[in-house]
Parts: sequence; C-alpha cells; structure tokens
Amino acid sequence: MLIRVRRPSASSAPFSSASPFSPGALCGRLRPLAVAGLVAWIGASAPGLAMAYCDEADAVAGAPAGRPALPDTQAFSASELFDGPAQGDGMTQLASLAREAVQASFDVRGAEHGSRAARQDLRQVEAGKSPQIGVNGTLGIGQSAVAGTTQSVGGVGTAGVNASAPLYDGGRLDALKDYRQRLVSASDEGVGNARERALREALLTVIDRNRYRLQLKVHGQQVAKLSCLSRSIEQIVARDRGRASELVQARKGVRQAEIARDEVQSLLRQADARLRRVVGDNVAPWGAVGVPLIELPALDGLLAQVNDSPEIRALRLQAEALDRLARANAAEGAPQVRWQVGANSARQAQTTTHGWNAGLALNMVIDDGGAVNAAASASRERAEATRRAMESGINERAKQVSTFHDAARSAYLRARHFAGVLQDSDQLRNATFEQWSKLGRRSLFDLISAENEHYQLRIAYINALHDGFSASAQLRNASSGLLPWVAPELAAVPAR
Repeated sequence: MLIRVRRPSASSAPFSSASPFSPGALCGRLRPLAVAGLVAWIGASAPGLAMAYCDEADAVAGAPAGRPALPDTQAFSASELFDGPAQGDGMTQLASLAREAVQASFDVRGAEHGSRAARQDLRQVEAGKSPQIGVNGTLGIGQSAVAGTTQSVGGVGTAGVNASAPLYDGGRLDALKDYRQRLVSASDEGVGNARERALREALLTVIDRNRYRLQLKVHGQQVAKLSCLSRSIEQIVARDRGRASELVQARKGVRQAEIARDEVQSLLRQADARLRRVVGDNVAPWGAVGVPLIELPALDGLLAQVNDSPEIRALRLQAEALDRLARANAAEGAPQVRWQVGANSARQAQTTTHGWNAGLALNMVIDDGGAVNAAASASRERAEATRRAMESGINERAKQVSTFHDAARSAYLRARHFAGVLQDSDQLRNATFEQWSKLGRRSLFDLISAENEHYQLRIAYINALHDGFSASAQLRNASSGLLPWVAPELAAVPAR
C-alpha cells in the first residue's frame, strides 16, 4: 500500500494549518492506516515472523536465555552455569582433577625421585655412626732367601678382620644428620610444591576450556538466531524485492557470527589439547569446578596462611638445614677420635702367625689455613641468603593474595552487573523485534544491533565469571595452596 500526499504551496493552500483537512492533519490520520496495512501485509507474507521470535533451543532448561544465573552459591546449580554433564559436585570434581594432574605430572615424579634420594643421603649419614667392619686377605706363592740361599718356597697367605667406629667428633655427625633430616623435609615440601603447580596449571586450563565451551554455545545460539531471522527475511524479499538490502545485511550478520563461532571453536580445541598434555588422556568434563571458587575466603585469613605454603616451608627448612651444615663444617676442626680392633693371621711356607690389636685412633688438624672456618662461614651465608629468599617469597605471595582477592571480587561484581544488564537487553531485543516486525518503527539494522549487543553481553558475563574463577584459584594457590583445600591427602605434611 503506497499513499502519497502532496504538500501544496503556502500561497495556494485552501485550508489553514488548524483545519482538520490540512496536509499535516490528513497525513496524521492516514499514517495509522498505512501502518495497519503494512502489518497485515507482513502477517500474510511472512507467517514465520508471527510465531515465537526464533526461540533458542540450546538455552538452559528452566532459565530464560537472556537471564544468566548470578554468581552466588545459593542462586544457581552447576548445571545452570556449565555445559556438559556434571558428575558429582564441584569439590568432588576438583579432587578428581587434582589426582589426575598429579599422576600425569613429570615435575611431580622428578620431585618424588629427589625426595627418595634425600632419604638415602640421610641413611648414609646415619650409617657413619655405626661400626665399620672390614676383612682383608691375600693368597699366593712366594720364596724367601738369605745371602743367596733359599730358605723357603711355597704358598703364602694372610687374613684379617678389623672394626672401628667414631667415639668423638665434636658433634659433626649429629649436625650432619640434622642437616640431612631437614633436607628430607624440604624435599617433601618440594613434592607438595610440584603437586600444587600441577593442580594450578590443570585447574586454570579447565577454567579456560569451560569458558570457551560456554562461549561456543552462545555463539552457536547467535548463529541460529540470526539464521532464523535471515530465513524470515528471505520470505519477505520473495514478495518485495525492494527489501533485498535487508537480506544482504542479515546474511552478513550470520557470517560474522559464524566467524566468531569458528574462532572460539579453535580456542576450545587448543584448550583441550593443553588439558590433555597436563592431565593425560583421562579427561573428564569437570564442568562444575568453578562453583566452589565463587566463595572467597577472608583476606586477613589468607594473608596469615601464606607462611604455610609448601614453597615457603621448603625455603625455611633449607635455611635451617644450612645452619646445621655450618655446625658440621665447624666441627671438622675438632679432634676426631675412633676406637678400633683387629685380628690377623698369616702363613708363609710352613710358618703360621697370628695377631690382634685394639685401641684408639686420633686425628686432629693443627692448621688448615682457615679452610674449616671458611666452609662454616659459607654455609651460614647461604642460610641467610635462603632466609632472604623466603622473606621475598612471603612478600610476593602476600601481594599476589591481595591482587587476586581484589580481582576476584571485581570480576564477580562485574558478572552481577552484566546479569542485570542482560535482563534489560533481553527485553530490548524482544521489543525491537516487535517494533520492527509489527509496527515498522525500527529498522533491521536496529534489530541486528540489539541481537549482537545481547550476545556480546552474554559473552562478557561468561568472561567476567570465569575471570573470577581464575583469580579465585590463583588466590588460594598464592596463600596456603589449593591442595590442602581440595585434596589434603596429596598435600605435604608440614615439618615439625
């Protein structure tokens, strides 16, 4: 329906502007008729548009597509936030992820070998205080002569046994034992630290994978929605070729959405590949691992627990071990007293002799040019250097805890804001469609812009939520660690 109203010139206007038959009044009366005709024409030519507005089949059951769950442990369940099946609750999935990550980590295996080696070093030192028992012997043939005259010819042989043990060493062996014991404890903490790193890497990778899975789902819904809209416009263009540009615009929007979907699909494949390198082939959905991370512990408590992290405990034990090594080095200048006993037997030709001995052996260095003192001083300096490294580590972890705590709070706050904006965005896009399809008051550009903005907000909500998950995981890792919270049986036991 096409209605034209020609505006007469001011000099020849037969009616005044106040007249009900003036051009302005006439156009005002005819506009509703034109709109009504347009609505009737669209309803007849595009019955698909009169139906539901391209419903999103992939939307979460029981929750509108435009209203995501708020980041609150009481406001949603895991199935409302995460794609894929959720086997068990979030803590169960975190424990499963920890076991798989630790089992597949080469760094953890290397640390465990180092721990076993430290225990063997301790056994070696402990054996130094035990009696050392040895045997010796010879067997052969010989001849003796005096003034050129052969006295005897025949077999010769000797046999002997001896034993010795330290009696006094100035405390050197005891200090070495303490040194090795603390190194054993430090190596155990090293195992715990390696496990912690493995879990941190695996958890952050899973969070990224879940992020991309949700983004892919949203982009898939966007492609489906714009494709549905494009098909509806095709029906309109089939009857009105003058609106072909709208079809081009709709198809362009579909292609752009497909490009974004393909990019996220590539990122998801890369995240899956990284996850398999971290945890091996036993990859589970682990869709709800972020749920327990929403609850943020108090900042003061986390700062107080920094000293209990495996890395800090290992540095503290290494410093204590070097103090004991300094004592052992200083004790090398003390007198070294050992007791020893022995017995021997010898036979030459037809003569056999027997003997035994018992006594003390003393070894004392009178002057070594300052070597002992230098070794002790070097160990003490290394101990102080390790303490400075420990203090630096504590300070760095405290800064990380404060930073990640603020980052997590900010991310969850953004997610809440996005959730509220998304509700308005959902109403806006539906209203825009109504105005475009039934009233003709909005352009197709407005409709596509409203759709794209809505899906961008959903992506922003997903990113904010998963940024919070990532910051919360790193927050606990920077404090006392993730393992004591997730899988205490895998955490190293603090040395006493």
